[in-house]
Amino acid sequence: MFMLKKSVLIGMIGLLPVIAACSGGTGKSPQNEGAAPADVPPQKKDPVTLYFYNVGSNFNAEGYFEEKFGKYIKEKFPHVTPVLIPTTSGSLDKLIATNQQIDVIFGSVGLAYNSVYLNNMQYDIEPLVKKYKTDLNRFEPQTLEMIRQMSDGKLYALPFDNQAAVIYYNKNLFDKFGVPYPKDGATWDQLYDMSVKLTRNEGGVQYYGLTLSPTHYFLRNQLSLNLVDPKTQQLSLQTDSVKSLMNNIARFYQIPGFNPDKTKMDSLVKMFFQDQVSAMWTPISGLHVEKDLAPLNWDIITYPTLNGVGAQPYPTFMFLNVGSKFKDEAYQVMDYLSTEEFLTEKAKAATFIPALSSSNIPKVFGQDAPLYKGRNISAIPLKNMAKPSPQSKYYSTATTQLGINALRGILYEGKDMNTALRDAEEAVKKTIEADKNK
Repeated sequence: MFMLKKSVLIGMIGLLPVIAACSGGTGKSPQNEGAAPADVPPQKKDPVTLYFYNVGSNFNAEGYFEEKFGKYIKEKFPHVTPVLIPTTSGSLDKLIATNQQIDVIFGSVGLAYNSVYLNNMQYDIEPLVKKYKTDLNRFEPQTLEMIRQMSDGKLYALPFDNQAAVIYYNKNLFDKFGVPYPKDGATWDQLYDMSVKLTRNEGGVQYYGLTLSPTHYFLRNQLSLNLVDPKTQQLSLQTDSVKSLMNNIARFYQIPGFNPDKTKMDSLVKMFFQDQVSAMWTPISGLHVEKDLAPLNWDIITYPTLNGVGAQPYPTFMFLNVGSKFKDEAYQVMDYLSTEEFLTEKAKAATFIPALSSSNIPKVFGQDAPLYKGRNISAIPLKNMAKPSPQSKYYSTATTQLGINALRGILYEGKDMNTALRDAEEAVKKTIEADKNK
């Protein structure tokens, strides 16, 4: 037996050179077998084209998307080619009808219901959040609260930016009429007193004090009103709180000399920027670009507080389209676009107000923005935000009824407050009933 074992052993030893030759002659020890060489390049990813759509039109300018997003996406993800679908190509429902690929949709809290949700394009990204270990704590809590309210507790989108709410003012008109410039912290009453002094007819030209977007005033109302209950769809448009908000805004339009046609949004914008007959203007929903502001001698102040709070958050969200064939790739891009890494540079340039809880963003905001050099840029980052109103499918419908139909009814159609609010509530009810009967 000993001789047999010895011959087997000698035979096995003789095979070792053959085994080594078959393995490439590396002579690796067993524990190193299967280990990848240190210089192996990362696995090449298949090229992917992702299509982006903004429900609003503020990405449409030629080259804007590539400059603000595209080049950064391609640098971070070389295998991804990002393409913007401008709103001039059609609304979401029309694009769906033509089988247009859509992967990521930007939509504000005021527009998402009647675009993304209306077309059932929303997709729960919670599994992808876990898969790619997205830290949701980086986001401003109220913006996350809003999207979860809008999504029945699910997470259909990541917050991107939070629209500003500021008061623009024309220094030349204040100088013309000898009225001191407004300052940060001005109250609604102080702005009204200024408006009385600035609303006058001079040399046959009618001038105005403060003009503002009525629909966004109610949309971001500082009382955080539950206008349409998300669960019961019960309406609350005839309350004392709504009346107080309506009285506050109506008085600016009731100053003698105010033209009835000037409550239309396009007229209000033109009054301030082109005609330069409005001394103060607030869209309450964002910032204007250099092209708009170039002709003006302008500055900004903070949005007035009410009961110590400012406007509600007005975030823009990034939605992952349920119909996307590249959900992982699209989500990874969304995740990157909502990081402090990406958004800090955008904050420095005052391009966006990131919907992040970072304490660093307000410190660096606007430092690289020539447009705001010498301006009161500290007024832009949102402060003391009001608690978000409970979000429902018909919330923006209600605020539109209040800001357009009810307000105009009171100002120019001879309706009393109660009648105007009752009519607005009935209009929202009809919309809800019509949807139920579809």
